[in-house]
Amino acid sequence: MSAIASTTNREASLAIRMQDANNGYIIIFAPPGTPRDDAGHISLVKKTDGNEAILATYQGRAFSTMGHSAKITVTARGSVMEVHLNNVRVLRVMDASFDTGLIGLRIYGDPDYPCDATFANVSFH
Repeated sequence: MSAIASTTNREASLAIRMQDANNGYIIIFAPPGTPRDDAGHISLVKKTDGNEAILATYQGRAFSTMGHSAKITVTARGSVMEVHLNNVRVLRVMDASFDTGLIGLRIYGDPDYPCDATFANVSFH
């Protein structure tokens, strides 16, 4: 799955291998300069029974030249999941909790911290 994700104030996330709303994997993209994350990060999170656990996070050099949008690509083969940020692999995780499921997009915000995330060029194989 891939998409160009953009947000100026919260996060724009991809969801993979979702069993239901409370179980699956979320790839959280929070670009630099957002109010809740000044430096920016991308994380692979496992959601189990509604509880989120971070499996891996990248906060490296790629964020220093990035604006509020990036191409995010996620591949999942067997228990291996890889996340690419602007065509550079930044995360690789092995986890066999969920081997199939649905995909989707997640916009995360609340009344105190709203979200203006958008997605473009969404594709999946």
